[in-house]
Amino acid sequence: MSAIAPRPSSPVIALRVLALATVLGVLGVSALSTVIGEQVPVQGRHLPWGLLLALFLVVEASVLHVQLRREAQTVSMSEIPLVLGLFLADPLTVVVTRVVGSALVYALYRRQAPLKLTFNLALAFAEVSLGLAVFHAANGDAGAVGSRSWLAAYLAVAASSILSAVAVMFVISVYEGGLRLQELRSAVSTGLPIAGLTATLGLIATNCLILSTETAWLLAAAAVACVLAYRTYASLADRHLSLERLYRFSQVVGSTPEVDEVIRSMLAQARDLMRAESADLVLLPAPGATSGLRMSYDGARLIRHDAPEMAPGAWLRGQVVDRATAQLVTASGRDRDPRDYLALRGIQEAVVAPLRSSTGVIGAVVVADRMGSVRSFSVGDVQLLATVANHAAVALENGRLVDRLRHESLHDALTGLANRVRLEATLVQGLQRYESGQSPGLALLLMDLDRFKEVNDTLGHLHGDLLLREVGQRLVRTVPPGALVARLGGDEFAVVLPDVSDDQAAVVVARGLLAALEVPTTIEDVRLEIGASIGIALAPAHGHEVGQLLKCADVAMYAAKGAGLGVQAYRPELDQNEPGKLVMGTELRAALTNGEITVHAQAKASLATGQPTGMELLLRWRHPTRGLVSPDEFIPVAEQTGLLRPLTAKVLGEGIAACAQWRAAGLDLGVAVNLSTRSLLDPELVDDILRLLDEHSVPPGSLTMEITEGSVMSDLTGSAAVLGRLHDAGVRLSVDDFGTGYSSLSYLSRLPVNEVKIDKHFVLGMRTDEQDAAIVRSIIDLGASLGLQVVAEGVEDAVTWDRLRALGCDLAQGWFLSRAMVLSEVPDWVAAHVPRAGWPSVPLARAQ
Repeated sequence: MSAIAPRPSSPVIALRVLALATVLGVLGVSALSTVIGEQVPVQGRHLPWGLLLALFLVVEASVLHVQLRREAQTVSMSEIPLVLGLFLADPLTVVVTRVVGSALVYALYRRQAPLKLTFNLALAFAEVSLGLAVFHAANGDAGAVGSRSWLAAYLAVAASSILSAVAVMFVISVYEGGLRLQELRSAVSTGLPIAGLTATLGLIATNCLILSTETAWLLAAAAVACVLAYRTYASLADRHLSLERLYRFSQVVGSTPEVDEVIRSMLAQARDLMRAESADLVLLPAPGATSGLRMSYDGARLIRHDAPEMAPGAWLRGQVVDRATAQLVTASGRDRDPRDYLALRGIQEAVVAPLRSSTGVIGAVVVADRMGSVRSFSVGDVQLLATVANHAAVALENGRLVDRLRHESLHDALTGLANRVRLEATLVQGLQRYESGQSPGLALLLMDLDRFKEVNDTLGHLHGDLLLREVGQRLVRTVPPGALVARLGGDEFAVVLPDVSDDQAAVVVARGLLAALEVPTTIEDVRLEIGASIGIALAPAHGHEVGQLLKCADVAMYAAKGAGLGVQAYRPELDQNEPGKLVMGTELRAALTNGEITVHAQAKASLATGQPTGMELLLRWRHPTRGLVSPDEFIPVAEQTGLLRPLTAKVLGEGIAACAQWRAAGLDLGVAVNLSTRSLLDPELVDDILRLLDEHSVPPGSLTMEITEGSVMSDLTGSAAVLGRLHDAGVRLSVDDFGTGYSSLSYLSRLPVNEVKIDKHFVLGMRTDEQDAAIVRSIIDLGASLGLQVVAEGVEDAVTWDRLRALGCDLAQGWFLSRAMVLSEVPDWVAAHVPRAGWPSVPLARAQ
């Protein structure tokens, strides 16, 4: 499955397009230099430059537009005057008239943006120069008109067409983040026949004019008739295509209940339907907010931004929302407000349509900048987007998604504080304010609570959750006006202080926060004292980018924690790299290719019968010098170095393939795979899993994905969406390490899980610690009441096995049953593992 590359920033796009235009200009100059001084091939038949210019103007202004998927295939018939010029004008005249004609049409008629105009003129110059060079090289000393000159003309037109297709696909790849070779081949294979047809018409026209200039009237009449006929056909075809896409759009946006899926599908389909470069969904501000929410789709993920254009009094709200009318706005319009809006967004034209719900207008859909070289959006496009917006509003209203989307997309589910998305958006806005001279800078405070894990481990996650809420409330009460408080996950919080340029002011605020936290609190009749460590990073002193500020604040926070300082501002000398992790990352990458990483399996069996039911898949790394490296060491390194995805692909691929082999051999064994927090954020995870299951013909129910509570709670909304897709596909879901806290209970009803696995520390301790035994018993009872299968990890002796069976636990896993084994050993182990009389008092067969 191919990944979609991230879309580059606007300055990078502009530089790349200008570089491509420069390359085209150099190519054009080189080609033109080879034909300067060449004579008109047909002596005595010289086409006036004014007439040739007029022909280029007409064909460029009267394009025929054909839509092929996302690309706009434009047929301008510029090959006809080009072929005429090849035979009836000198090369310099042909180049000048083509470039001047294109410039007049692009600048005055189509009103193209400067960047697009520069690229298109460079392309026109390169096309005509290359065509002339190929024609004169192929024609050689042959006569003016004949089979050789016709072939030379066809070659010239083909070279120009291929150059145009390649250049256009390259510039599209700049905007969309990657070159798609299949689409390039399609563009070339589509463009060549069209260019050949128009070249044939040009040759017919050339021969007629050489025969008699009076045939020009007949040629003009025939050309007008062909253009009108084709425009009628193209209009009907385009209308039919729009109806098809509108039908598909209504199906797609109504096919999923998930918020992000609805928005993502709506924006992607709207962009395709309107043949536009971008599509955004803009929502009105939530009650009490000063700006709305704007969402865009870059082909890979949804991107959220604040939308001040939807604030009360803003133009977009006044014109579209308050009046509830769709409209077309252009950069050349008379009204200043829409021009300012387009300039702010960096676009030339846009169609804007309101989103209407049962309670009124809730926002707008904004589609910007038509793809291809057509002049503009039309009145029909405005009506079409209004229809699209109505469908989208119905989909959002039916799912009651809007209010939930506003809150969940920008707020932490546990504390109600801002989440990482809103934090990063606030940092971006603060940096932009600094760059525009509106602010002296900002401060980022990153905070980690001290001894929070002890609270969780001792009192449980219920007390931990209540403590986190209390911390959030104290931070909000303590920070100065205008500051943003966010929870990033776990016990990590952040504060953004706007308009702060020196660390002393930030330190004063940080010490005030520590003082507020140090006041003891009582949670469920338990008196707790809270401590914290705070790291400070400043913009612009410590960075001009969000990632750099977060890194510096993180370094400072760990320095404060390590030195017991409470508060620490970032200093460059604090930033020490960890060479060991860098080395391990390099070695891990090599280990993936040289076979050091292997997939092992540990059996799970029914406590009632002793029958093996499945295998948990485990990764093992046997390092040539370090020996066996624990997954606890190399999995975090894999997450940091981008190797987690290939590791996950390896264990899924080999495990599902082995499961298929076992099933073919008559062994009804499922497989279980652990998912990390980072894996749940992978947008291609579900598609990869379903593809592997289908490829090996393994039923989805034979695969269990194990998740930890922590991985789900780091992004409950996103995790629930991924797990929901897996559950709907039939994949089993298990909560691993269950019992380490009690907040799990409140989320089990929200997650489509099939089983829970009791944390092995409780199972190991149940023989000697009655509290552990009570926790195990309560989890088994909970699982039975919720209809969940319960698995006990860490079963290492027959006494524990017997006790778990007596308590009604379903499955067991541990060394008493089997150690981890390579996948190829599983069939032999199953064959040797036959439940016997007296089970399970006798030792079980084990794989060593």
